[in-house]
Amino acid sequence: MRPGVDVLLKAAALGKHLTALLLGLSGLFLSFSALALEPVRLQLKWTHAFQFAGYYAALEQGYYREAGLDVTLIEGQPGISVIDEVLSGNADFGIGTSSLLLTQPTAEIALLANIFQHSPQVLVAVNHSPFQGVHDLAGKTLMLEDGADELIAYLISEGVTPNTFQQVPHDFSIDSLIEGRVDAMSAYLTHELYYLDKAGLSIQIYTPRSVGIDFYGDNLFTRRELASQHPERVEAFTQASLRGWDYALNHIDETIELIRQHYTTAHSADFLRFEAEGMVQLIRPDLVELGYINPGRWQHIAEIYQDLGLLDAIPDWNQFFFQPEKEKLKDWLTLLIISSILVALLSVIALYIYRVNRRLRQLLTEQRRDHHLKQDHNHILAMIAADQPLDATLEAIALSIETYRPGYLCSILLCDTEQNCLVQGAAPSLPESYNSRIRQVPIKVGAGSCGTAAATRQRVIVSDIQSHPYWKTVRELAASAGLAACWSQPVLDKSGQVLATFALYHRQPCEPSEEDIRLIEEVAQLAAIAIERNEVMQLLRTSEQHHRYLAQHDPLTGLANRHLFSDRVEQAIRLAERDQSHLALLLIDLNDFKLINDAHGHAIGDALLQAIATRLRENVRNSDTVCRFGGDEFIILLQGIQQTAEAFSIREKLLQAMDEPFQVETLQIQSGCSIGVACYPEDGLDESSLTQMADQRMYDEKRRSK
Repeated sequence: MRPGVDVLLKAAALGKHLTALLLGLSGLFLSFSALALEPVRLQLKWTHAFQFAGYYAALEQGYYREAGLDVTLIEGQPGISVIDEVLSGNADFGIGTSSLLLTQPTAEIALLANIFQHSPQVLVAVNHSPFQGVHDLAGKTLMLEDGADELIAYLISEGVTPNTFQQVPHDFSIDSLIEGRVDAMSAYLTHELYYLDKAGLSIQIYTPRSVGIDFYGDNLFTRRELASQHPERVEAFTQASLRGWDYALNHIDETIELIRQHYTTAHSADFLRFEAEGMVQLIRPDLVELGYINPGRWQHIAEIYQDLGLLDAIPDWNQFFFQPEKEKLKDWLTLLIISSILVALLSVIALYIYRVNRRLRQLLTEQRRDHHLKQDHNHILAMIAADQPLDATLEAIALSIETYRPGYLCSILLCDTEQNCLVQGAAPSLPESYNSRIRQVPIKVGAGSCGTAAATRQRVIVSDIQSHPYWKTVRELAASAGLAACWSQPVLDKSGQVLATFALYHRQPCEPSEEDIRLIEEVAQLAAIAIERNEVMQLLRTSEQHHRYLAQHDPLTGLANRHLFSDRVEQAIRLAERDQSHLALLLIDLNDFKLINDAHGHAIGDALLQAIATRLRENVRNSDTVCRFGGDEFIILLQGIQQTAEAFSIREKLLQAMDEPFQVETLQIQSGCSIGVACYPEDGLDESSLTQMADQRMYDEKRRSK
């Protein structure tokens, strides 16, 4: 430590002790104004656990009482709607998911804070094969809890629409998954995964974040009526709760002991520690201020809901976000008298401490900032190694620089080589009105700082946007967003190809320093590592999906192969047995296909098989499975039929469709068929017996036709 720093530290500490003493005395004088506490009720979304640690800590540490509030925590239970409890007045505050946007009308809700920056909700399925994916949930039974709308949005975005799977109510027990009563269930990363691991069950986890659906979780809210009538009370409750979360996350072991002593013994300390560690990764207090609300991200969530048909219109954000008025002083005359007594003493001490601290900051600020930046970058490298979603990694990079350089606004644009443009990667602090207008920046000289940097592969420094020719077409947009300068660095891979651009914006015209240039280059290298790693992982996932598809489908027709068909039949029999319904197998054998193949060649024969596969798919339901069973044999699984007569009706429909000629290149080819039908349970109780019966009836029909 440099000479004199130790003396300054001791002097600062002495001044702070004096200040604390005086403030304590002032608190004693003021305590008479808080004799009556305002009662409020908070509805928790589930039973007591570390998930609500911040509110327990706020009670235990007296933060609510200091805010003039007498808070009651109401434990959640299955079947209780937190939104309904708050809107009906049974509770004043509640904790909900991003499904708050789907409340009708949305204007009745006032959002106060986002506790979880990332939602813990995932889908969990038993791991049957290394090649299974979320698309395999089609035709399966899913157990989903209320408020799991983001999981529905994820399934729809992957093409697994609600009509392709059976949804059953959540019984909040992992036994349903373990015992095979359901094929997948909604779960929390911080809860059910602990017990599934203890049970020794091999599972697959499907997360909406894998497709860019990254919603908030555990959002603190109230009803708009309360926020409008008592904004001071709402603001006081919010700030006290956030203080509680800060304490809980910094005293995890102490908070676990508090929960087990005063709230619940249903969970072990080991479970609560597992839950706490998982929540830290979702809350991200190291990167984001507790309770931080990003309006642009809420706009993105609403657009996802709207695109998937779950939300009719984007809400009025001015009503949805709580905007507290300035606090009005109570007992202002008393405070004025007391403050006049303290002001002289406090001002002398404050001036002394200010002078000492100013000198200390000059010696220590740079070292502390550099240390925090290094910690942030090590954390980002760990995110890259853990294959965290690219958008989350890029946002962490941008936020780390904005923390290191207050006043800087960061943007990372990704290169789209197919459209020769730059698209949004991360810009957490730029206005959404600006981001929405630059979603596709042309890669060419003159297209702003970033478009030019990508085109030239050189750093572009624009110190005054309003006077620079590169910004001619968008300078008014930049002015409306309050942006005056922009420095852009191209992000290059090892071969020199452009991956992205990293830009720093400023509110005032300015030039970068040498330290700024070093920072830009370092961040560009970090972004390159993240993007290249993401591209490699995407190639691996695409390859895995392709091989998984080939393992389950006929390469010529794209129909299900025998392996996939057998799995579908097994699942269908299980559902039919449970629901007391029927299913049927239709075995189809083409007439005289060998003669057609010999007369026109194998290429025409293959094209005919592809045309036949298409016609068969067009004449059955989406829920049915068409399989190429052999060279010129096909088999169809009809699920969920109520009477066997339905199967024979579909058989007649297929026979008529197959009698129509096929146009294969320049040829019109007639290819009839024979179809044998077997129904469950009348003709057999498993795939083998049903297939044999369908085969026997098909050959009986073929003999009769001859």
